[in-house]
Amino acid sequence: MITLLVFIGTILVLVGVHEGGHFLAAKLAGVYVEEFAIGFGPKLLSVRKGETRYSIRAIPFGGYVRMAGEDREVTSSEIPADRLLYSKPPFTRILISLAGPMANLLTTLLIAILALWAFGTPIIQVEDVIPGMPASAVLKSEDRVLAIEGHAIYNSETLSRLIQQSGGEPIDILVERNGELREFTVRPQFDPVEERYVIGAYFWPVIRTNKLALLDPSSPLSLAGLKENDRIVAVDGEATHTAVAIVGRVDELLPTDSITFTVLREGGQLEIFLSTTGFDLNQSLAGIAFANLGITYRRPGFAAGFVLGAGQFSDYVHMIVEWVHAILTGQVTASETIAGPVGIARLLGEGIKQGPNIFLWLFSYLSLSLGVLNLIPFPALDGSRAAFGLYELVFRRRISPQTEGMIHAIGALIIIALMLLVTYKDIVKLFQ
Repeated sequence: MITLLVFIGTILVLVGVHEGGHFLAAKLAGVYVEEFAIGFGPKLLSVRKGETRYSIRAIPFGGYVRMAGEDREVTSSEIPADRLLYSKPPFTRILISLAGPMANLLTTLLIAILALWAFGTPIIQVEDVIPGMPASAVLKSEDRVLAIEGHAIYNSETLSRLIQQSGGEPIDILVERNGELREFTVRPQFDPVEERYVIGAYFWPVIRTNKLALLDPSSPLSLAGLKENDRIVAVDGEATHTAVAIVGRVDELLPTDSITFTVLREGGQLEIFLSTTGFDLNQSLAGIAFANLGITYRRPGFAAGFVLGAGQFSDYVHMIVEWVHAILTGQVTASETIAGPVGIARLLGEGIKQGPNIFLWLFSYLSLSLGVLNLIPFPALDGSRAAFGLYELVFRRRISPQTEGMIHAIGALIIIALMLLVTYKDIVKLFQ
């Protein structure tokens, strides 16, 4: 029930923001707005205020702003001709069409910033250090990195950039260790293989320990004799205190016929041999998950929150661009990555269980996805309506509202069919 309520509430807000963008743009342009509706189908709630009827309808998978003259030349003699949508210049109609997606994009940016101000961002921690590298002399696993050269560290990108900017000169790193602030000086060294400066430490928001939290019964390690809650304290005689040390050691040993894992179990120590003939790293460590120490959050200041929020918005856009590229190039299929209402509801339900910051991350990403999706120039979508206006603007030729309306109606039927297909596949996944 909670998942359903969260889903419906999320859809209502996202659609309300989107259609609100169209509504405000239309009002500012002097267009007569007949109805502002959230949802489709029968009316559940309806009220008229001034010239516009505001309604909530039974099917909450969309909405619309019905504007006078949108799909026909004449609507009513009582509505002034200059208030019909198609009496407006094409540039104005383009702006009205794009106002909905822009409202979603702006919402994404604002939520990203507000979430950072309210809940903060995960503190970057030292997961492990590489023996013999500069960091191993001063840093320890579980150190929380707060600043480098006086610059606050809120993400790994900033940390990496500051290390590169050092040019190999010593840098001061401020960390929190066991509740105390400590400052160390480290001189980065150039790695010719990676072609960048490094200090030899693994940084991550969450530290994975050497304890096995999950172990698939069919995994190689399980078949070899390991169990959940075992601690892997050494791999082929080399001590391992973190998951990254275990993975790194196994990767270093492969290819080999077998690997010995030293395990702590219920206070006792034992050795387990894993046959790795023909195995790569992923095959050797398949089906396992390491326990972690959790995530600690740190709230940025006003200016830093705005900058970080803008950067997060940029990352969201980059993710969507990569997703579209992967679909167009055949790297993934659309059916594998597109979720319908059922899939989105499941995702939001899981997000709300993990906390408000995760939920807001999902909410803002859905808002961005809705905005970007509607920019596609496919009939019935806002991008298509803007494309019709652009055509008229460039070629000085007008397409009749009736013709455009018919094209959008066909596009809407195709979109509904695709939505039903995706929903069907989402339901099938529930029972797999």
